[in-house]
Amino acid sequence: MSLPCYYALGGLNYKNGFVTSCPQQHEKFQTIADEHLPSKFFNNENLRNHRKQLMSGEWCKGCDMCEHVEKEGAGKSMRQEDPVDLQYYNHETGETDFAGLKTIEMRFSHSCNMACLHCSRVFSSGWLSKLKRYEPTQEDYDHKLIQLTGQMHRSSPDDDYTMSISTERALEIFEDLNKNFPNLERVDFAGGEVLYQKQFFPALEKLAEHPNAKHMKIIFHSNFNADFDPVRLSELLHNFGNVHIQISVDAGPRIYAYFRDGDWEKLKSNIAAFKAADNNHCELNIVYTTGTYQLMEIKDAMLNFLELDINYIDASIIYTPSYLNPSVMMLKHRYKVLNDIEETRNEIIKVDKQRRQHLEETSKLCSYHVMEEVKEYPLWSDTMSAIKSLETIRSYILNHDSNSQDWKSFMKYIERTDELWQQSFNEHFVNYQYVNGEVVNVSS
Repeated sequence: MSLPCYYALGGLNYKNGFVTSCPQQHEKFQTIADEHLPSKFFNNENLRNHRKQLMSGEWCKGCDMCEHVEKEGAGKSMRQEDPVDLQYYNHETGETDFAGLKTIEMRFSHSCNMACLHCSRVFSSGWLSKLKRYEPTQEDYDHKLIQLTGQMHRSSPDDDYTMSISTERALEIFEDLNKNFPNLERVDFAGGEVLYQKQFFPALEKLAEHPNAKHMKIIFHSNFNADFDPVRLSELLHNFGNVHIQISVDAGPRIYAYFRDGDWEKLKSNIAAFKAADNNHCELNIVYTTGTYQLMEIKDAMLNFLELDINYIDASIIYTPSYLNPSVMMLKHRYKVLNDIEETRNEIIKVDKQRRQHLEETSKLCSYHVMEEVKEYPLWSDTMSAIKSLETIRSYILNHDSNSQDWKSFMKYIERTDELWQQSFNEHFVNYQYVNGEVVNVSS
């Protein structure tokens, strides 16, 4: 049985100083300092062997997240999300013809205006600033707080690779893609924070010259909390056929500033300004990266997401670090967590009913649509996807076990980050409080 993968056979992913095949894969198949043009390394030995190993039915090193999801039965893995096109793949050599490159993810740098609590210094300059003068303690190592010890997103203690692609080099990469890879169908920009980086707009201008631009899907991940020109951004994105803006929100207004180090009102303002400029060309989606913190205020998050007039809500589970995995909350607060998820679901259904009672107004929401086969029953994609996301979260935490050490590490992580971020857990969370080194449920 083979393990065919859309990304392994037809993808490239520019990460922190190296290139691999997909967002979850972390093996260094090509070092950017040695060669940055995709036409020069698309079929190098590392990528050929990666493809052949998966096609032979053997999981590769670095594919552990997909393997984990498939073995846990936690929905579709990334490998399973897109159909694999085998027509450009050579089973004997492991080579993929240039026409077979379908997707690329680009990270220019770790420059970011936030320091979110699930991130690390590898992907956020904000994290680097927070830890600039911090020396990890033995307790940090004992609790395996890999974000604070600098081990997260690193393959070894000697790994010091960083994201650093200049505007000039970025334009060279996109020129190479324009000339040599005619079937490129999807380009995903991630960060750091792309709207905070000077490379992003020039890269979009260059990519607009690609022969397949009008049919290309552009995805970019953003906190949408930076300063940017919404009109210019909309103009650039209109050069492409399909645009999904994945806004990492990860919290409702109660804990947004605490968890993401951002401003909820600015998020709302930026979304409104961009929507006014864009005229519904782009799809605006919310990514709800779900870990321990998120389960404590899940109702506040989901119900406020529905006020933002976006298209879709997607839950993304935090698998690592293990002390932020959402299943950790089941160790001490199982009943409360499951009850909150059910209450949130019921509240979303109430929102849906209220919208049906005010169709003249709610039919203007960008999530509104009518299915041809059931015209008398309109739907809102944000409420539907919110319920689907809740089920994804519920299914995962019921089927994944954490251990007591993860709980202890999480408690220590709250203590350490409150000190470093100069903030207080108890000032933001309503349903839980941090008391004598323990997170306790204080809701009625």
